Formats: sequence, structure tokens, C-alpha cells
Amino acid sequence: MTVVNLSDELGDASRARLATLADVLIPGGSGLPSASDADVAGQWINRTLAANPDLADAVAHVLAVEGAPGEVLERLRIERTDVFDAFAFAVSGAYFMNPAVRQALGYPGIAPRRMPAADGEAEYYLEDDILAPVIGRGPVYRQA
Repeated sequence: MTVVNLSDELGDASRARLATLADVLIPGGSGLPSASDADVAGQWINRTLAANPDLADAVAHVLAVEGAPGEVLERLRIERTDVFDAFAFAVSGAYFMNPAVRQALGYPGIAPRRMPAADGEAEYYLEDDILAPVIGRGPVYRQA
């Protein structure tokens, strides 16, 4: 698979076409923006392709297909399921990266959270005395 850096290669016409195709998949409504309103064809597709460059070929393939956006996507959905799925994944990934979309959904994103120790976890790590040198050494810290 050839890796294409579409984030650098997408011109204004390609980005406009991508926005139109993305709006067919994510038209918006019920308080959520459409894909084009969420700037899917701008910085968010750039981030999506940077995170997963394997999607670039599918996006390029879909942009190269001529025809009305709804017809193009329907034809690809039937004839080239793999390309359609990868394109839909790229568009939805770009859509949900937008903080405004996540806020409209009431989803803050993944935040670090403290995970409490499971029952018996401490005993598991202490049973082979692997931590004995650390425990024997005692606390080591520097005053800040």
C-alpha cells in the first residue's frame, strides 16, 4: 500500500469535494453540526491521516470517483466495501476529533483517571519478593 500524505496534497477543490461527500455521511442535525460545519475536510482530516496514514489511499480513491456524492458513496458501498468502510472511518474519525462535536455530544474525551488497585494485586507483586530491594531501601525522595 502506497502511503500518500493527503494532508499536504489536498487542494481547495479536493477539500470541497471531501466536505460534500462527508456531508452525505454526516448531514448533521439534532444539535450536531454537519461534517463540513465541523471542518472535517480541514484540520481534522489532516490529523486523522496523520494518526492513520493507511486511510489516505481510500480517501484519495473516493475523491477520484466522479459523480454525484450520494451516488458515488452508494456505488462504493456496494461495489468496493473496503474503500467505502475506510473512507467512512476516516470521515467519522475526523468528525469526532473536533472538540465542538464532542461537546455537543456531552463527551469530554478520554481523560486520565486513577485506577484503584484490584483485590489481591499488592499480594501478587509481593509474593516473589521482587520488590524486596525497593522495600528494604526505604523511601527515597528529594525535597522540591
